[in-house]
Amino acid sequence: MILADVGNTHVHIYEEGRILHLELEDALDAFGERIVHYICVNDEAKRRIVAESYWRDVSDRMQLPGSYPGMGADRRALCLSRGDALYLDAGSALTVDRVRGGVYEGGMILPGLHAYRRALASVSSVLDQEPDSSRPSPELPKGTLRQLSYGIIAPICREIEHLREGLPLFVTGGDGRIVASWFEEAIYDEALVFEGMIHALKMNN
Repeated sequence: MILADVGNTHVHIYEEGRILHLELEDALDAFGERIVHYICVNDEAKRRIVAESYWRDVSDRMQLPGSYPGMGADRRALCLSRGDALYLDAGSALTVDRVRGGVYEGGMILPGLHAYRRALASVSSVLDQEPDSSRPSPELPKGTLRQLSYGIIAPICREIEHLREGLPLFVTGGDGRIVASWFEEAIYDEALVFEGMIHALKMNN
């Protein structure tokens, strides 16, 4: 079985244990004539997929107890991957979702790391700097670059630790390795969404 997670910037393909991160055009060229089970949060990409491929949309099979109407299929799949936990997907946006007792309890959506940088750069060219992605020290920093990093990362860390409540912390997404490094005993795995898809398809087969 070939699986695809179609996001806002890339198509992530899972085939025989390997994961490819492709532009939509390249994904359709390589896999358009094959049977691919996919989930999608990008309406424009979905229209092209329907028109140009044999792919099968399985978004409605990502059934997560407690989820709300409009919750992305990728987030539902992620929450189905490892049971009770706090889940982070660090991509174009940073999503945080909590599952306990097999039921989705809620979460939050923040800008992704690159979105934070673009927002600060739009304020002033002085703030157009690449933040240090390591977890900041507890002391208030001096210096523009260190303060940029602190302003982005410290509030995220505090809120996630507050929401964690002793649960395991699983992280995925393009910036997932960076985000996972901010927390003790966080587990990064780029295949989590696909694990959830496989689980859901088996349960609903």
